Amino acid sequence: NRLVKNALALIISGGGTGVIGIAFWAVAARRVSAATVGRTSAEIAAMILLATLAQLSFGSTFERFLPIAGDSTRRLVTNAYLTCTSLGLILAVVYVWLGEGHRFLPSSLFWRGFFVVSVVLWTIFALQDSVLIGLRASRWVPVENILYSLAKLALIPLFVAVTRSNGVFVAWQVPVVLVIVVVNWFLFRRLVPEHQLISSPELLPSMRELIVLTGAQYSTLLITVISGSVTSLIVIDRLGAVASAHYYLPAQLTSGVAAALWSVNRSFLVEASAEPDRLALHARVAMRSGVTILVAAIVPGVIFAPWILEIFGHSYSQNGSTLLRLLLLCLPGNVVTAFYASFAWIDRKVWRLTVREIASAALFFALLFTFIGRFGILSIGIISLFSSAVQAVLFLPLLMKRYRRAMTQGSEALAHHGEPGGAESTSGN
Repeated sequence: NRLVKNALALIISGGGTGVIGIAFWAVAARRVSAATVGRTSAEIAAMILLATLAQLSFGSTFERFLPIAGDSTRRLVTNAYLTCTSLGLILAVVYVWLGEGHRFLPSSLFWRGFFVVSVVLWTIFALQDSVLIGLRASRWVPVENILYSLAKLALIPLFVAVTRSNGVFVAWQVPVVLVIVVVNWFLFRRLVPEHQLISSPELLPSMRELIVLTGAQYSTLLITVISGSVTSLIVIDRLGAVASAHYYLPAQLTSGVAAALWSVNRSFLVEASAEPDRLALHARVAMRSGVTILVAAIVPGVIFAPWILEIFGHSYSQNGSTLLRLLLLCLPGNVVTAFYASFAWIDRKVWRLTVREIASAALFFALLFTFIGRFGILSIGIISLFSSAVQAVLFLPLLMKRYRRAMTQGSEALAHHGEPGGAESTSGN
């Protein structure tokens, strides 16, 4: 099953980069102060936030429509790159000019310019993964990401020795340049031409429909970014750099598991788009895979949370274990939302998801600003768990209804194909 193979490749990518990411932050935490880790984590969060905003939801667009783009593949990818990098440059310059990152960005013009360039590069770095996935070449994603992760880990001692205050961020960003050059050469010289030859082009949505779809997804993306990256900025603003470090590492660990779950979801969207007649099979495989990952991650994670965080140091274990447990328990509700989002893209009805996400995010931030001063970083875990439960209540009935409809359609198609004279009658075997 191609879905399983591609999902497994993405899970290996997420798992591999997650493990190496643990090592990265463990090395960083032992070579620089907790305050430096906190400032660097906030700088990385800001960079990823701006790059994510600059992508204009083209990641989901690639995964939904590249499988059926045919001769339009190269044009779709090139136009997306140009649009998103231009927007990334504008957003980064405005962000620095307005002084939004004054609490954690270096004051020198050189390092702020380095931050701007990093946003542009990270925009391409993130988009190229979605291009690989949309071209059904997910097997190359773990190769790219794991090599990048190993490179940034190896470079920490070197760059910390050169610049102790900025070395961790430089080590994070420098390998991106080589990865972008190699991957995009491979994409445009081999994968894109091959895909244009073998793919079966279908009628892509009109420009108006595409704008509506990407607009809805972009609105949802803004909400997700606010609930993730901006939370780091709120923590460092309200609680300080040390608390930011204690929050950031449990959040990173949880996001590694979430990335594995999203890997299944992304592979499901690509395969369902490429093979709509096998939607029932792909949905069933994706659901089972998601449940397996949840059980395998949550149970040991909740039990061994203190020992896991001890890798980074005793203060992280002492201050972050309960938060890590709470964030892991949020994952089931997030999975429900993710699979509902895939069906919404398949049905081209993304605005339903957006409206419900807005309501959930409004509740999350109302509670966060109320309780963060009282409960510190634990308030994030408590509110996230509550928000996750709300998400499950909102989306689970709709998801199960759509899933049952896919199963019914699959059964009807199977019965039709098994009839004499059907499209795949076996009477001649």
